[in-house]
Amino acid sequence: LFQKLVDARKYMAGSQMLRQLYFSAMDMEWHTSSDPWKTIMDRVAAEYTVLQPLPEDMFPCSFMHVWGGGYAAGYYSYKWAEVLAVDAFGAFEEAGLENRDKLAEIGK
Repeated sequence: LFQKLVDARKYMAGSQMLRQLYFSAMDMEWHTSSDPWKTIMDRVAAEYTVLQPLPEDMFPCSFMHVWGGGYAAGYYSYKWAEVLAVDAFGAFEEAGLENRDKLAEIGK
């Protein structure tokens, strides 16, 4: 049962990553392109989604992280933070998670 719980943690991880990359790319495009938002959404969706948005999809109109949350072309920071966290943890793994002296050196 425990192993099933561990395995379930990774279920659909690729889809979740694609979703975040889609949002990030759309955010960057909205803030750097003069194309209409729907054109941008369709173009980015073609690259980052498995299923294309429906014609009546108006998700961007309520994407408050971008429009009301102060992210302005910074939504990618969610993924960037994950990259930095994995990189930092990797440094501790290389030192040996059981080696307190080396861990203390890295943490200085």
